Amino acid sequence: MISSVIGLGKLGFPFALFLASKKQKVICYDSNKKILNDISNLKSPYVEPKTSSYLKKYYKNIHICEDLEYLINKSQISHLVLPTPSLKNNSFSNSFILRVLDKIGSILLKKKNKKHIINITSTVMPESCNIFSKFLSDKGLIKNKDFLITYNPHFIAQGTTIKNLEDPDFILIGSDCKDGKKLISYYDKIYKKKIKISYLNTVEAEIAKISVNSYITTKITFSNFISEICQNTKNVDANKVLKTIGEDHRIGHDYLGVGTKYSGPCFPRDNKALNYFIDGKSKYSLPKYIDKINNEQTNRLIEMINKSLKNKYLKKIGIFGLTYKDKTNIIKDSQSYDLIIKLRKRYQKKINVFDKNVKPSSNFVSTYKLSYFENINLFIKESDLLILMYPNKEIVKKILKSKRKLIIDCWNLIDPNKTRSKIVKLGNYY
Repeated sequence: MISSVIGLGKLGFPFALFLASKKQKVICYDSNKKILNDISNLKSPYVEPKTSSYLKKYYKNIHICEDLEYLINKSQISHLVLPTPSLKNNSFSNSFILRVLDKIGSILLKKKNKKHIINITSTVMPESCNIFSKFLSDKGLIKNKDFLITYNPHFIAQGTTIKNLEDPDFILIGSDCKDGKKLISYYDKIYKKKIKISYLNTVEAEIAKISVNSYITTKITFSNFISEICQNTKNVDANKVLKTIGEDHRIGHDYLGVGTKYSGPCFPRDNKALNYFIDGKSKYSLPKYIDKINNEQTNRLIEMINKSLKNKYLKKIGIFGLTYKDKTNIIKDSQSYDLIIKLRKRYQKKINVFDKNVKPSSNFVSTYKLSYFENINLFIKESDLLILMYPNKEIVKKILKSKRKLIIDCWNLIDPNKTRSKIVKLGNYY
């Protein structure tokens, strides 16, 4: 089966590479010609591990295409990996998908009785696939005869996208037609080992997708809740408490530990989207309360910073990590982004920042009066109070060699006995 990928964004491009690595012939389409040019020149358009090496290694299995009609006629399955941006009411917009479906529909009208599988891999609101099917039917196409809509979102995180695709916990497939099981055969051929597949109708699958992320945010928020309790109790270490809780097999250790607020492009918006969807379906909203607790986590950090700054020798703040996690380049709405905005309202001096993954825009730097460092050693030297905003091995090694610094360790990274700097841990009494 020849596959096509429509939309070569931060998920679509790695997904196309993943398919190519499994000896799949993949026709790739995107309306952004710069992305297509970068790929044609064997250059990864994004900061994402393995994309550069996979592109060079499996490029022979990729065909770059600017003609959507050619793509539809030459492939049997089209994976739509398109943006579904959040609207003001926190639901997701289907405008990009509908725009492409309009073009696909016109092409399929010329090629009737060719059942083309249109596989929606973007995260969408529940009942969206019904909208897509009706949209194509209204154009004169016959559902399950001229086209088949399936829902098959991926559970990935930026920074580990290809790794997550290579070794998923399970594959989620939503279909309202028995022919949707062709997708099960499709993935059986892609994965050498037996993979768990959850086969649901489309609405069930749509609810399941956003609910998984919402559950993870609940677990992270529970961790931060316990962390805050421990931090306000003498002689208690939140890391030990949470580690013990995770020993129970019903709970587990994943996403259960001391850390900053949850952030990034998926967790917050999926949680808000579920809250939107349940309106009128439930008297209570767990996602809404989880979101409220999450938004308070930055204030905990600011309290620790304010307490630290009472020491007259601590004058210069240094924030390590601007992106929401290592090996990504997204600053907007990250935990550091939130911290800088809130901290700037109380603290007027320059704030030093460092992140090897991304160079912040000059506008961001000037607006919030930041000093951006490209050299980590100089960054540490020029900072008295260092705040570690995400796990990173390099900063741990540097901190262990540092002297006379105060380190706010948000992720339980540093052994206080192995450095001459003072370590203050999130979740410990301070």
